[in-house]
Amino acid sequence: MQNKTKKGFTWGHGIIVTFVLFGAFMAYFYIHMTGEKIELVGKAYYEDGQKFQEKIDERKQTAALGKQAIFEVSSDYQAIKVDYPVGTEKLSLVFYRPSDSNLDQQINVISPKVNPWIVQTPFLVKGPWLVSLRWKQGGKNYRNEQRITVP
Repeated sequence: MQNKTKKGFTWGHGIIVTFVLFGAFMAYFYIHMTGEKIELVGKAYYEDGQKFQEKIDERKQTAALGKQAIFEVSSDYQAIKVDYPVGTEKLSLVFYRPSDSNLDQQINVISPKVNPWIVQTPFLVKGPWLVSLRWKQGGKNYRNEQRITVP
């Protein structure tokens, strides 16, 4: 009589397949993530750190202000409407991209004449942005910031 044993897929094979798939996933993850560029530090990080108190002071002054400059992003993210108080001497709208400083944009206006001010923003690409609106009124600087995510 012949003794035929059927060799099939066993739990030992399952463990080996699991380790191989896990290793392949980790290799893919490592290769993909090492190519991702993340810029968390600015070019002038020391000077920015020294000026941080100025940002805090500007935010406090803005909170105490009666009428603030505000901005609204259009639904298609192609324009921003800035409504500012009377007597504004200077406006600055800065778009920071946390993952790529090459996409940062700054738009300045001295003695704005049109209220509301409409800014075209075709450069806003998909992802997170920090939009900072600074204005000068009565010799004081003010700041309003908002995080947006372009879908």
